Amino acid sequence: MAFPQIALSQLRQGKGLKSLGFSVIQFLEGVVDEMNSPTDEQAALIRITLERKAMSYPDRYDQESLLNLHKAKMHLEMAIGLLNQ
Repeated sequence: MAFPQIALSQLRQGKGLKSLGFSVIQFLEGVVDEMNSPTDEQAALIRITLERKAMSYPDRYDQESLLNLHKAKMHLEMAIGLLNQ
C-alpha cells in the first residue's frame, strides 16, 4: 500500500490528525462570540493600522494589540469555517 493510502486509512481510523467534535467547534464559536465586534472607531483604527499608519508611543502598543485581536478573531472564524466543511 502506498503512503497516500496509508495516510487516508489512518485518517479514517482516527489516528494522527483528526477532526474536532461538534462540542469543540461550538466552544470555538463561543470564543469568537466572546471576543465581540469592534466599535466603529476601533474598526476605523484597524483600517488605518492595516495601511501602516502608526500612532506614537505608548498608544502604538495598544494599536498593535487591537490589530492582533482583530487578526486572531478573523483567523478563528476562518478555522471554524474550514472545520465545518
